[in-house]
Amino acid sequence: MSFEIVKQGVRDFGGLVLPNVETGTGGRYGDLMEFTRERILQRGVVDIVTVFVPNGDGGWTAVIGYECDSSDDPVTGDVHVRVPSGYFAVFTPDGPVADPVADVWMQVEAAAQEGRIDRAFAEEIEITRDASEVELFISLA
Repeated sequence: MSFEIVKQGVRDFGGLVLPNVETGTGGRYGDLMEFTRERILQRGVVDIVTVFVPNGDGGWTAVIGYECDSSDDPVTGDVHVRVPSGYFAVFTPDGPVADPVADVWMQVEAAAQEGRIDRAFAEEIEITRDASEVELFISLA
């Protein structure tokens, strides 16, 4: 497992909302998640971004879409989410793996359990560039 700590500025995203999702490897690959990702791909978006936003009851809402230059850029009908500046641990797959998304989330879980990161459980960003290139930004406390 390897990760890098980075400071990110404010970032804006637009996309479609999926309420009550789970982060990590459990429950991430439901039919609705895949359907929504396909809708975004059909628009010609190359880098699919999933922003996980904590909701008030300890769960998560996902916004599946794309990065924007400003809050004015989301497509009509899409939601806008702004991720505030802060420190993030950036995870990428450890070499060739069967499921790179599952790999990065397993790395996050291991790093948190080992005390190598202190998750803030704030907005977290998963970027999928192709079938094997994934970056996962985990917010740090």
